[in-house]
Amino acid sequence: MDRRNFLKRSTATLVAGTLLGPKVFADETMKQITDEGLARNILNYNPCMQYRPMGHTGINVSALGFGMLRLPMLANGNVDSDQSVAMVHRAIEGGVNYIDTARVYLGGQSEEVVGKALAGGWRDKVYVTSKSPWWIMERPEDFEKFFDESRRAIGTDIIDFYHIHLIMHRAWKEKILPYRLIEKMERLKSQGKIRFMGFSFHDNLYLFKKIIEASQSWDFCLIQHNYLDYEYESGVLGPKYAAANGMGVAIMKPVRTGLLANLPVSMREALASTGLHKPDAEWALDYLWDIPEISITVSGMGSMKDVESNLEYASKAKPNMLTPDERKALGNAIHAYRSAPGHIDCTGCYQCIPCPHNVAIGYIFAYVYNNYLVHGNKDRAMADYTVAMSPIQRGAPASACVRCGQCLAKCPQQLDIPDLLAQVKRVLGK
Repeated sequence: MDRRNFLKRSTATLVAGTLLGPKVFADETMKQITDEGLARNILNYNPCMQYRPMGHTGINVSALGFGMLRLPMLANGNVDSDQSVAMVHRAIEGGVNYIDTARVYLGGQSEEVVGKALAGGWRDKVYVTSKSPWWIMERPEDFEKFFDESRRAIGTDIIDFYHIHLIMHRAWKEKILPYRLIEKMERLKSQGKIRFMGFSFHDNLYLFKKIIEASQSWDFCLIQHNYLDYEYESGVLGPKYAAANGMGVAIMKPVRTGLLANLPVSMREALASTGLHKPDAEWALDYLWDIPEISITVSGMGSMKDVESNLEYASKAKPNMLTPDERKALGNAIHAYRSAPGHIDCTGCYQCIPCPHNVAIGYIFAYVYNNYLVHGNKDRAMADYTVAMSPIQRGAPASACVRCGQCLAKCPQQLDIPDLLAQVKRVLGK
């Protein structure tokens, strides 16, 4: 600080002390000292953003991360790059320091847009993630190939957070272990090509724990969670288990692919039943920010309005932030969701998979069909069912069931799975 600025600050300090009084002045001074310390130690620090430790990595990430999957699109099927770049820049200006993309997002366009957005000095303000897609690997060498493609598309030598993408039971058995992908990740880290290694996950808690225990080199994970997914996949215990092992925890699908950002009337009325009123998306994000073990919530944003709203919500994000009345309201909304006529009481625990005929049972029931019952939009349900699901990743549709019955003894809910799959086929036609 030069002498002129020092004198200017000193004069302002004396005036503030006179106007505010000694106690308030002391509190304001301490806040200023704290903010300046955070500004030095947190990448892209903004006092309007909240930050949290990312496990044992030694860095702090913004409570809100920018997920680069649900970007605004043009009529020709391409990403609206101009609008997307402006959105990313606004998020960074608001204190976001974590940009999440993947090799396969939007057919590769997502990484390219990230590269455009971070050119011209913006790269130095954020941590960048990407992900390695096991399901399109034909040989072990493809891992390095996809990694280099990601670096070129993003325009960076180092990827800060690199994932093995979308680990499920098939991935673990057929690619990750045989192709020795964890060792390859460890090698990239030792070479300085990535800073931190982790994985994204879609399966049950048992496999989640098994993966974490397979390596002491994991730095973080990316898992699905929201207030409807208390038991789904790794559930509410997943973040706690990962954090207990020193890992940073990033959350995806905080609004369950849009459902929790545009609630059906029954759920919105349930949230308002205690006299509390907040936007749908804010309820979903606050639920996650309330959980101390969660480091960052990654939100897909499709418009500048989404960015502005999420920045506003994130400015208030704190662990243990929910009041008893807010917790009661969320419980009412969960009850309303599960009370929809025809609701299948599937928790998505995935005990029934692998199915001998590769049917994606838990995903179909807990995610696709139950969502459809409350929002009633068949086109949207089929997008989750057919576009977001592939036989290689999650499994086959309900029509692949041959009623072998092997799933029946595995279901903790004692559901008649073959009959329910037949019901899904009748309703959704697949």
